[in-house]
Amino acid sequence: MNASVLAHRSSLLNEPSKAACLSFQLNEQTPALFSMHQVQEVIVLPANHITPMPNMAPCVLGLSTRRSRVMWLVDLAHMLLSTPLPQNIRSYSVVIIRVEQTQPQQNTLMATAHSHALLGLIVPTMTGVIHVSPDSIQTPKGHFASSLAPCLRGCLLQQDELLLVLDAAAIARSPILQTH
Repeated sequence: MNASVLAHRSSLLNEPSKAACLSFQLNEQTPALFSMHQVQEVIVLPANHITPMPNMAPCVLGLSTRRSRVMWLVDLAHMLLSTPLPQNIRSYSVVIIRVEQTQPQQNTLMATAHSHALLGLIVPTMTGVIHVSPDSIQTPKGHFASSLAPCLRGCLLQQDELLLVLDAAAIARSPILQTH
């Protein structure tokens, strides 16, 4: 697939009691969601369009451009679960997130992203858009990786599967993404 998929917000009008969420696999065993309010765009990016950057956290794959803007690319599963994507991938599924900043940040990728760049989160598989009742999102229960817990808004049980509801703003503020 070479075309980008724009975030679909009109579906919120059809089901006012439910919120649209982007569903994806964080890794093979872990389905996850982002609120569509935090998603700007979803694209497929060829691996050879990424320029590696030195002295960055291992989860930061590098830079690319999107519509004449610089975009940082982060392997989300590597960042949150310490499970990096295989290195022989030809193209990546990228969720470009939208983060509303209330105060200026310094020395983070998002400080750069706020003024000049985008933040693209690479995930292995996109599942689609689902509609979720906000009341069905529960407080996370159980043990989660210490790197995952601050970025977790909650959990959702759907068809005997536990989906993680992630917070894009918390991911963007993560200490792992501080520049050196």
